[in-house]
Amino acid sequence: MAGYSRLYCIGDPAGYLGSDGLNPIRLQIWVGDADRQWWEAHHCDRSIRPMGQLNVIVPKSPDHPHALIDSCLAFFPDYFAQCASLTSVRAEVGNQTQLDLNAHPEQIPSQWNELRTEAATLFSQLHIFAANLTELDLEIGSFGRRQWL
Repeated sequence: MAGYSRLYCIGDPAGYLGSDGLNPIRLQIWVGDADRQWWEAHHCDRSIRPMGQLNVIVPKSPDHPHALIDSCLAFFPDYFAQCASLTSVRAEVGNQTQLDLNAHPEQIPSQWNELRTEAATLFSQLHIFAANLTELDLEIGSFGRRQWL
């Protein structure tokens, strides 16, 4: 069975618009699990465009330590505009819709690791919140009211 297990919300990078740094939510990254894990973007701020046509990242392994930064680079590249290797990485990605770091390492742009290193400081300044997704039990209780977990 496949389904989403986790959600990342990326807020205002400057962190001053909302009291918690999350409002407004600029981007959500949903983590799906099946025979392989995938990460996909849902842009709340429609001005944010992914790198090329990327809409799915398959990490090198489930919950790989680089999966979140890789997803942010792919789905929110303009935030990392000052990184020197971004232009060449964008050109190599072209119009790909999926970047599979697991089964298709030949798809990985040659300077991806360099871009990840250059982006580390900017990435650490993002306001990111995470939530594990669990299904709520919405059965009607004995008093006729829904019982929320």
